[in-house]
Amino acid sequence: MRPDRSTVTTWLLKINLASAFLSGVALLLMMFAGAADVIGTNLDIIGVQSFPIPGVFEFMTTLMVISVFLAVSLAQARRNHIRVEVVVNHLPKGLKKVSDLVQHALSALLFVLIAWFAWPAAMHSFSVGEYAPGLINFPMWPARFVLAFGATLMSVQSLYDVIGVFGRRYQSTDLEHHVETRI
Repeated sequence: MRPDRSTVTTWLLKINLASAFLSGVALLLMMFAGAADVIGTNLDIIGVQSFPIPGVFEFMTTLMVISVFLAVSLAQARRNHIRVEVVVNHLPKGLKKVSDLVQHALSALLFVLIAWFAWPAAMHSFSVGEYAPGLINFPMWPARFVLAFGATLMSVQSLYDVIGVFGRRYQSTDLEHHVETRI
């Protein structure tokens, strides 16, 4: 972390890292659950009765939401989202700032809208005890709360990026860990 960062910026990056860590744990659990289900479903190949694991589909659906929405804000902080730089790289410095401002503002608008609708949906899901019917009635409200939290975190990150366009102290990018992929 840079020493000239504001306290809010430092905390935002720490929350992004913690959320992304939980996203990675969700991916790991998806891998194990999916592998166990595939193996269990195909045991008849070796002469053993096959048995799919009940509730794996619903479990993996929840983990997919967790893995995507908890990692999106760290990807924004590291500037790892897809960006077409063919034109942007050739713009003058002032127009690059305008481009960044528009990009961050549109991201903020999109994720504010997602969060705006996700929080009431999560509250409703929790209050009615929404679940995915199946052999195991799998609760849906945890995924809805994670989606709302992840969209809110991405909104905060994007709004902070808008502020960061105007002042270095408020830049919440994590470019020390940014990985550029060239095609």
